[in-house]
Amino acid sequence: MANYLIAGAAGYIGSRLAARLLAAGHRVRGLVYSAEDPVVERLAARGMAVWIGDLTRPETIDGVTDEIEVVYNLTNRMPIDGSALLRSLYVDGNQHLIAMSVRARTVRTYIWASSVAPYGDHGEHWVDEDSPIAPSYPLGTILAAAEQIILQAVRAHRFPAMILRMATVYGPDRDPLEAIASGQLTIYGSGRNFVPHIHIDDALEVLIRAPEVGQIGAIYNVGDDEPLRLIEIVSEVRRRLGMLPPRTFDPNVGLRAGLDRSVIGALTSSVRLSNARMHHDLGIELRYPSLRYWIDERLPLELAVSA
Repeated sequence: MANYLIAGAAGYIGSRLAARLLAAGHRVRGLVYSAEDPVVERLAARGMAVWIGDLTRPETIDGVTDEIEVVYNLTNRMPIDGSALLRSLYVDGNQHLIAMSVRARTVRTYIWASSVAPYGDHGEHWVDEDSPIAPSYPLGTILAAAEQIILQAVRAHRFPAMILRMATVYGPDRDPLEAIASGQLTIYGSGRNFVPHIHIDDALEVLIRAPEVGQIGAIYNVGDDEPLRLIEIVSEVRRRLGMLPPRTFDPNVGLRAGLDRSVIGALTSSVRLSNARMHHDLGIELRYPSLRYWIDERLPLELAVSA
């Protein structure tokens, strides 16, 4: 039994991680913005200790890491919330939580869930953890700065941190197929950019395994075995649903419509993500090696054809 802190315990990933850890008999403290969230209430009923606080306001998290052994920073905001708020959450927030973790003296692993945004656009090339980062939109620049804060703490103070560069996480209640079917997912640019994905079950397995066997100071790409081009994904789903082939739009159309630069950047950048280090160091066997498995599960080909 271990003591875990999950910053962002009310989120899509954090809430599911908390449920898994509680079911395994661990003690979990969840850092959240509000105790009135139904998700938080359900987790509290299952035994999660709730801490109301905000990483951008250090006075509200004083003592949050006391007696904690593993810290997960899973906090996130939509890019549309603005660069100033995102920088405060990711850069300042990590600094504050690291300071609390150092002071606690019990933290043996600190894990931050970043994203693939710092890589920018690598076109057709495979991207591993040693590939140069080249942020091409504001969110990537901010996440890269936050990563440097963490890596500096590792180098200068041997702080026990790891960084997970997460692909797009999907699963129940966050299904890309539904976004495609409803027409909410628009393709900007050619759509030939690689968009890496990871199923929530596999993402949770990585999060649980990383503190046990991961290398301190390491960066891990967390994605499935087969990054797909956006146009492939959308075209296949629409075909199985009996819909017309997708249209593509110039990215400037989205910008003129008021979409955030980071949203357009994430939709158009190509990251052909290599997960070799994740497999090697963490010993992960993916339940969903490709988004194709999810598509086949949700839209079996024989049913789609007969429809």
